[in-house]
Amino acid sequence: MKKLILPVALTALLSACSSTDTFTSEETTANKIDRPLYLRGDFSLWESQPEYQLVAVSKDIYQTKVKFTAVGKAYEFKIADETWSAGLNCGYNNEDLDKFLELGIPVQANCNSVYNYFSFSPYEAGWYQVSINFRNIEKPLVTINQIFE
Repeated sequence: MKKLILPVALTALLSACSSTDTFTSEETTANKIDRPLYLRGDFSLWESQPEYQLVAVSKDIYQTKVKFTAVGKAYEFKIADETWSAGLNCGYNNEDLDKFLELGIPVQANCNSVYNYFSFSPYEAGWYQVSINFRNIEKPLVTINQIFE
């Protein structure tokens, strides 16, 4: 019986020290997102323009705003750094589930994508906020919401 207690105690101690939490610490987020991100799309000629730079609003969430003026037009865009770096080149993850954004509904991004552009067709002209949530760095979420100014 005494021989069994030591291995059980060591196993419990070691499992208490491990973590299965994925990418939630502030330090990890800061290390991963180490350069500016931009909303890049047909409205910006796919360039990294300062007015579309995403701003950190918390340790995991970055956002920017964009004005869409053509009602019903399918705007295409991605979130990426200046050089379209692997790991920071975020488009849709699954074409059937994540390509077409709807207001307030998060979709999964793939930040190692090449041509996977998100698509959004506004029902009315105005300002929209695009956010990316890196709480789970392996499965970031992108959301669009209308904002009123």
